[in-house]
Amino acid sequence: MATQKTSNDYREERKARLAKASKMNSKKSHRLSAPKISKKVKATVGIIVAAAIVIAIAGYACYVFGVFERMKSFETVSGEKYSVVEYEYYYKSLHNQVYGMAYEYDNYYGQGYGYSYTGYDYNKLPEDQTYPYDDYALEDGSKATWKQYFEHAAIVNLQKNIVLSDMAKEADFEVSAEAKAEVEDQLQQLRDSIAESAEQNGGAISLGKYLRNYYGKGMSESKFLEIVERETLATEYANYLIETRADGYDLAKLEEIYNKDPKSYNCVDFRMFTISPETADLAEDATDEEKEAANEKAEAEAKKKADEMFGKIEDEKTFVALAEEYATEAQKESNDYSDSQTTLSRYVTYSTVSSNFSEDILDWLYGDKAAVNEKKMFEENGTYYIFYMLKPAYRDDDTLPVNVRHILYQIDEEATDKEAESKKQKAAAEAALKKINESADKLATFLELVEAESADTGSSSKGGLYEYVGRGQYVKEFEEWALDPNRKEGDIDIVETSYGFHVMYFEKAFTKPYWQISIGNTLANESLTKELEAAYATDKYAVAANNATVTKANAKIYDELKNTYYSKA
Repeated sequence: MATQKTSNDYREERKARLAKASKMNSKKSHRLSAPKISKKVKATVGIIVAAAIVIAIAGYACYVFGVFERMKSFETVSGEKYSVVEYEYYYKSLHNQVYGMAYEYDNYYGQGYGYSYTGYDYNKLPEDQTYPYDDYALEDGSKATWKQYFEHAAIVNLQKNIVLSDMAKEADFEVSAEAKAEVEDQLQQLRDSIAESAEQNGGAISLGKYLRNYYGKGMSESKFLEIVERETLATEYANYLIETRADGYDLAKLEEIYNKDPKSYNCVDFRMFTISPETADLAEDATDEEKEAANEKAEAEAKKKADEMFGKIEDEKTFVALAEEYATEAQKESNDYSDSQTTLSRYVTYSTVSSNFSEDILDWLYGDKAAVNEKKMFEENGTYYIFYMLKPAYRDDDTLPVNVRHILYQIDEEATDKEAESKKQKAAAEAALKKINESADKLATFLELVEAESADTGSSSKGGLYEYVGRGQYVKEFEEWALDPNRKEGDIDIVETSYGFHVMYFEKAFTKPYWQISIGNTLANESLTKELEAAYATDKYAVAANNATVTKANAKIYDELKNTYYSKA
């Protein structure tokens, strides 16, 4: 007997995963890992044929190592030169990010989710699909293709980093020591990844060759480092400008923006439980009619179950008890429904759940009609969402968010001896804490241990940093330590949670509630964007129209992408 997955199964799996990733379940502290993009990089290598052997040897060396590519450049209106190699870097980086994200979502959540989340179909050529978003259109106002968007965005990203880095240099702004270390780490991680791939698949490859395969023949290790260092300077300076500008808006301005769209900044407290059709066990040779009949039966049973549970809910206490009673074995494997915290979501902002719920659900949660202790049920594609409202939409003026870092020593859930595993991870955390406290530079030692030992891969690349930590987002013990009003900058301690042991480092406490910070950041971001757009239009940074070098580069890059990623399209 084989289990046949229906679209409802994929929906339920998706909702469960997204609920965890969105920190809706209070037992979830943070994302512990991120999907990994495939390390396999396809590339084509051209061959030059020359008449003279001497010329052929020299020419081939220049071709392979990108000497000619690095010499190419295209000019701005004023004659300033941009490197074609750097342009190709931004083009391919964006394409590969979008392609990889769509591919990974499909493989993680199920076919079709990549497109629904990114608007990109990796099975189609970029020129054969429309760019679906409103941030870019052609000059005549018509929709662009993804190919046209990649070409546009590559220029803009190149311009943005050049403008910002120029602004930073003029302001004598210097990159932080942490950011410099991250650049060095990025190169080292690439080398480690290449070495790991060589060990698994056989055949060593140099970093230079890897970069040429991935970004184009003109790329070298030194050029890559130059680009990344400029990106780092630009990013840090942009963040600095946004942070300083965001703090400059008065409360009246923030209130004005809030009142225009309170939904985007309000919170809600509720309980939620989902009921979905359970997968039927069918034979591998089951007919379409048998599958359809099984699906219809499962959907009918789910509706009956949802109606039954909903009718029994009298108050919050009965909701908690009924969730434990009606949870399937699969749900119980993921969550402990005997714990009253499992169905509870507090301080939930609109942005946290907007991608998970339908407009009907969002309108009820964040509208002005929901009442305290009201129960509500919604059906979406066969899944039933049962809610119990604890506190309708409100603005959190009391919680002051914080920034914290952590090193996670995770308890292996598959360990046969959980007690021994817990002792092992506790000892590792205690050893790390001792090493940090005995160090002359505690933060530097902390950051070294994050990279070397933290099981939280989602934050380890950022030095274990979690920004704007507020209420209702993290596991209870993690949150209580971080939001302790007596916490001081530089405090270090061990916190035990259901995930394991966290070596915590308190970095910063904010003086404003998150809604004010969020609006300030938005206004500052809009201000900087307008400033950059004005700079892009100046002679110094604007690329001459119908630039032949850019047109030629676009054709070359696109041909490479077609042969590498879309050979079956």
